[in-house]
Amino acid sequence: MEAKQSFSTSEVAIFCHVTADTIRKWAEAGRIRVFKTPGGHRRIRLEDLLHFLRENGIPIHESLQEGGNKILVVDDEKAIVSLVRRFLERSKVPFQIAMASDGYEAGHQVASFKPDVIFLDLRLPGIDGFEVCRRIKSDPVTSCTHIIAMTGYFEDEVASKIIELGADMLLQKPFSPDDLRRALGRAGFEMS
Repeated sequence: MEAKQSFSTSEVAIFCHVTADTIRKWAEAGRIRVFKTPGGHRRIRLEDLLHFLRENGIPIHESLQEGGNKILVVDDEKAIVSLVRRFLERSKVPFQIAMASDGYEAGHQVASFKPDVIFLDLRLPGIDGFEVCRRIKSDPVTSCTHIIAMTGYFEDEVASKIIELGADMLLQKPFSPDDLRRALGRAGFEMS
C-alpha cells in the first residue's frame, strides 16, 4: 500500500497530540509548512510533518515511519552498515533501512523490501557485488534502482566495470558522511 503523502490539520493534530485549531495557529505563525488545496483546505505534506515532529522532539507514530526512501545496505562489514545507518538517522529525511551481508541475502531483500537505493559492497561472500548489480540492472522490475557501489580496493578498472553494469557511482572506503551525502545526491536523493 502506498504511504499517504499529505494530511489534514485534524490528522496532524492527532499525531502532535494537540487540537486542529493549534495546528492552524502553528501554520499561520509559520511553525509548520502547509499548502492549500484548490478548495482552500490546509494540508501538510508527509516530509514537512516528519521534519516538524523531529525538530520539536515529538514521537513519530508508527504509521508515519513506513514512508520515506527505502535504502538497502549490502556489506559484510558491520562497521560500514553502522556508519550508513548513523548517517541516515541524523538526516531529517524519512527513510527505511534494510541490511544484507552477502549477495544471496541482497537478492532476497531487493525482491521483498524493494529499495530505492542500494549501498553495495563489491567484495561479498558468495555472489559478488558485480553480479548483484548486473542482476538488479538487467531485471526490468528493479532496473531503476539506484546503486552506490563501495570498495576498499579502488582501481579505475573496477570503477569503470561497475559503472558499465549500471551503478550510479563507486565510493572508496573508508568514506565520510559528506561522501555519503554526495553519493545520495548523485542518485537523486537530497539528505539534509
